[in-house]
Amino acid sequence: MEKQQEQKPKRVEELSNFPFKSFQEFRKAYMEGVAEPGVDRGVALQWALNGIYAPGILRAQTVFLMYLPYIAVLGFIIWAIVSKSWLMLLALPVFLIAFFIFHPSAAMVFGIIRSGFIGLSFVGLVYAFMTSKPGLLALCLTLVIIWYALNTIYRKAVNYLTEAVSEHEDLLCTLWQGKALTIMFFNGNSYWVDWKKENGQIIRYADK
Repeated sequence: MEKQQEQKPKRVEELSNFPFKSFQEFRKAYMEGVAEPGVDRGVALQWALNGIYAPGILRAQTVFLMYLPYIAVLGFIIWAIVSKSWLMLLALPVFLIAFFIFHPSAAMVFGIIRSGFIGLSFVGLVYAFMTSKPGLLALCLTLVIIWYALNTIYRKAVNYLTEAVSEHEDLLCTLWQGKALTIMFFNGNSYWVDWKKENGQIIRYADK
């Protein structure tokens, strides 16, 4: 009896505060564009590496994108040493800053500063290519690769997990219970395991 109570829900009907009565109802709403699951970015990345139903190609892409920024920085260092452009090594702290600013979660913190940094990286890359400035080209190319890797790795993970949630009921239940899933409706309403937002008002179930 105790073991049965400890089992985690594997069906939508067993979930607390889920906005749909069944998985079929949720899937129908998702296919029609009425509702869309929103998954936690960090959870999506972990799932992409070793989660249930995560495709092998996604795991390979995730591992590659995780190491790509470091490979790019290492390539920059090797180029600077081989070309004896010692002053370019002073740019290494810029890459460290880029790892923080280019992270998708930094958009809420740095805002326009982050956008400006990304824009300058692309403008500098084009300018360096057109004017044949190898130092600036290497610097900006490395920055663009860091941005691409950090942006793509999370976007792919979220997209794949969102699709998997719409196909596998047990995965949806696991994420909902783990507070890593939000159901968002086209009218602006959204639902989470502990709260819901309806008509612009946030209602916490614990306050009821």
